[in-house]
Amino acid sequence: MSMRYLKLMKFRLIEQETHDAKMNMALDHILLDSSPAIRFYKWKNNSISLGAYQNSEEVNLKECKKNNIEIVRRLTGGGAVLHTQKDLTYSFIAPIKLFNNDVSKAYTTVCSWIISTLSNLGISSVIKNKNDLMINNKKISGNAAKIEGGIYLQHGTIIYDLNASLMPTLLNISKQDLLDNITSIKKQKDISQEELYQSLKSSFSKDKDISISKITSKEKTKAKKLIDSNYNNLDLNIDTSKLKFKGACFLGHDILN
Repeated sequence: MSMRYLKLMKFRLIEQETHDAKMNMALDHILLDSSPAIRFYKWKNNSISLGAYQNSEEVNLKECKKNNIEIVRRLTGGGAVLHTQKDLTYSFIAPIKLFNNDVSKAYTTVCSWIISTLSNLGISSVIKNKNDLMINNKKISGNAAKIEGGIYLQHGTIIYDLNASLMPTLLNISKQDLLDNITSIKKQKDISQEELYQSLKSSFSKDKDISISKITSKEKTKAKKLIDSNYNNLDLNIDTSKLKFKGACFLGHDILN
């Protein structure tokens, strides 16, 4: 199937909402059953999401507790991500057949919409290492993907304002590594969070049949049940012997594992 079907398929666009970490991941999870959808969201509290098979010992659990940081495990692979209340996150869910069953093509396509978003705001970025969005060799967006039952889920966060004091402490990285390898919207240009969101929404909506929507009460109820069964314990339903050391997402790259 050609990607031209992206233009013909009706997409549900769920406008930006704010939820806690577990609810955000549970909502992405349940939307696998109702694709295609595009969702934008923010984080109620500063939070860390771990990769699907990442060892939780890689983050500083003591400092996370001290700073009231919520920790959740994603469906997708890769390393730990600090999501602040200022960051903007998206998820894209659609049949992988829209991309001729090619994960790399799906990944490149979705990331190209983020590049367009930034370009429309006067910020030049490129894709490196398959899933790193870079500005002058510094990462500004972490993205990861998963395929389940023929449905492709990709989600990612755009760093709006870098917390250079909190991130190193929580993710066990040096401040110098952070400054050398990571950037933010605010470091590039004086752009409001609303401007960033509107540009992102415009880029993701382009050339698609869009139906504006919100998360329904039924979906929230379903997500709450999923939190109880899947997201209340970091190592619930996981073979801990398969956990890996992945590091901080913004200092590495890993699309599916």
